[in-house]
Amino acid sequence: MSDIPECVKLALPERVRADIEQAAKELKRIEEMRFHCGRRTTLTSMGRNIPTAAVLSRNEMERLLTRLCGGSVYAFRDTIAEGYINPGGGVRVGVCGRAALSGGKISGVYEIDTLVIRIPHRSPPLGREIVGLIKEMNFTRGVLIYSPPGVGKTTLLRSLAIMLSSGNEAKRVSVIDTRGELAFALDSPALCLDLLSDYPKHTGISIASRTLGSEVIICDEIGSRAEAEAIREAHNCGVPLIATAHAASVRELLGRIGIGILHRAGCFGAYVGLSRRGSFGFDYDICKREDADIAFLDSRG
Repeated sequence: MSDIPECVKLALPERVRADIEQAAKELKRIEEMRFHCGRRTTLTSMGRNIPTAAVLSRNEMERLLTRLCGGSVYAFRDTIAEGYINPGGGVRVGVCGRAALSGGKISGVYEIDTLVIRIPHRSPPLGREIVGLIKEMNFTRGVLIYSPPGVGKTTLLRSLAIMLSSGNEAKRVSVIDTRGELAFALDSPALCLDLLSDYPKHTGISIASRTLGSEVIICDEIGSRAEAEAIREAHNCGVPLIATAHAASVRELLGRIGIGILHRAGCFGAYVGLSRRGSFGFDYDICKREDADIAFLDSRG
């Protein structure tokens, strides 16, 4: 349990903590902890889901959520409606249960049934190939990294932020950390880095390009129309973006409306498919913009 943040350890019921410690003995690291009301808790390690003996009751689930919220679930009501909480330390907790609707929108969530705690890890330098790509393009276009969930895109973005904002060739890097995950490990005083915490992505991207004089913008999980418009404006200001999106292929990626807008605008010079290699390592499937045009046309039918 040494790699689990203190805020998570303190929140866990004592008997559950013991069951997790027992299950974690054979694991190199824990990436996620998945708690289900009335069903077995599972740990995710190296993409594998390992069941434990722990089963949480409704009362235990409610107490766990309250502890993760620092004693005030109400203070997190807005992000809970969006499906997550951020207890700090780079930890993100996915939340789901029974939704309360108002005007067709989720106004709250009750009878919480699942909590998914994502555990951040410090990693060795990753993504030199992607740094090489953006340098090859002379920082005129960005790079979009894609994969299914859980492969390690956020970990890779942190490493890229460190590499690009440090050293003799450091760039002015702005990191848009909407959900409080990317800031983990970006604490070195040597980094030439601006951290926009809790900003909506489209707002943070606009501020980074228009008022902070950023040379590179980094953010996680893009895809909406508002984000696409902000990214396009940043591109027109000469600021490239390194970002991630969920997709299993270039064709699937470019079939999304927001990503299609950005492709037509030429915002990304390369699309990089990510797959895991070992504990801290990735294989990269690089598709240059020109080659992606075929996939884009296919995605339009």
